[in-house]
Amino acid sequence: MSLDAKAYSCNGRSAWEENARTENEGYQWIISKSDKGFVRSGGIICGVVLSNTVIDFSHAYLAKNGYSGNKSAYVAAIQRTLSCLGYSPGAADGIFGSMTERAVKAFQAGKGLSSDGIVGKDTYYCLSIARY
Repeated sequence: MSLDAKAYSCNGRSAWEENARTENEGYQWIISKSDKGFVRSGGIICGVVLSNTVIDFSHAYLAKNGYSGNKSAYVAAIQRTLSCLGYSPGAADGIFGSMTERAVKAFQAGKGLSSDGIVGKDTYYCLSIARY
């Protein structure tokens, strides 16, 4: 299995690539180089890093307004990333409220995704590679 990691700065202007032996090694390399990025095995994305938080793809969606299973670290990472990209999710408090939902919908619309306000696999992958 071939793993590679790709990292982006917050402004999306810089990107680095490196081969990794393990997923965790790839995530740690991204964290050491940048704000966000992803680890890929062949053509399949294993998971992403947003604001130094490793987010795996084991669930259908990561976060949404009113979901009791939201992980506050994931939501705070999403909020910091949205803020970095020029959206207004409110404070990076780890609570997925109406301001965060509006910011997610605006981001999704700008990327041609379904603007449902739910941070699923496509949305958080796009967050990991988003540029200004």
